[in-house]
Amino acid sequence: MVDAGNTTYRVKTRDIYSIDSDLFVDDCFALRLHQPGYQEKESINSELEWISALHHEGLPVPEPIPSVNGELSIHVQTTGLPEPRQCSLLRWVKGRMVKKNVRPRHMREIGRLIGRFHDFVANWEPPRGFKRRHYDRNGLWGDDTGTEHKASEVIPKIPQRYVPAFKDVTSRVEQVMDEWGKGSDVYGLIHADLGTKANVVFCGGEARAIDFDDSGYGYWVYDLAVPMVDWQGEPEWHDFRESLLEGYSEVRSIPDYQLKRLELFQAAFNAVEIFWGTAVTLHNPDSVYWIERRENAWRQLSNYLK
Repeated sequence: MVDAGNTTYRVKTRDIYSIDSDLFVDDCFALRLHQPGYQEKESINSELEWISALHHEGLPVPEPIPSVNGELSIHVQTTGLPEPRQCSLLRWVKGRMVKKNVRPRHMREIGRLIGRFHDFVANWEPPRGFKRRHYDRNGLWGDDTGTEHKASEVIPKIPQRYVPAFKDVTSRVEQVMDEWGKGSDVYGLIHADLGTKANVVFCGGEARAIDFDDSGYGYWVYDLAVPMVDWQGEPEWHDFRESLLEGYSEVRSIPDYQLKRLELFQAAFNAVEIFWGTAVTLHNPDSVYWIERRENAWRQLSNYLK
């Protein structure tokens, strides 16, 4: 299992390849070498089909560039790569990440962007063969998490002091999932990884999404919980939560019974971090990055349960 994610290159073309759009940088593209073992070709192409549909609807997302043969991704083997990689190319989106001096207006724009995604999905029919992961029990901490490990391999290896909080939160989340089901009122195609510290750039005050690698089917409220994870325990949390939901409600409504579970699904994200961190350490026990992430996730779970 590789825990480094995709390898992404910023590519500048020699020839002028300008486009009449304020959304993209002229002559500039993102070349992605997809992480082996994380997604199959069908899932990668489905991700790109969704991005293409969003782009054609006018949403601020990258535009996938097909190969000369019309393929959205291609299988490449070359010198320097230990194994073949699936590759894709997208236009480079204008904007900058805002990791410092984050303000409520930034969270409001992220909320609007998520609302626009959900609103689009509610009226979009995916093409035949469309395949993305599911953020249900099986996709969060079950046998289809993308870690290449089954739950029976990972969960017994979770450090014992993390186990009570992990089991408590996952049990609560699974109970809610059983109660809600997977109807379109609660569940659909989500980005699943938007926030001020990842996958959102801002240009002229507008939030723009730049990476859909973790997109899949999940609960609407989970998509709204993810941006709040970065602000757990911070004094800005309440203001940012209000701004995020204000932006979302400008586009789309979400029932109060779902919003009341936002913090629970935020805790679900922490549980996923514990699962993933443990899966990574099965191969790399000295991964300081994931050990620290797992520890922080456990602290946040403990605080939530208090």
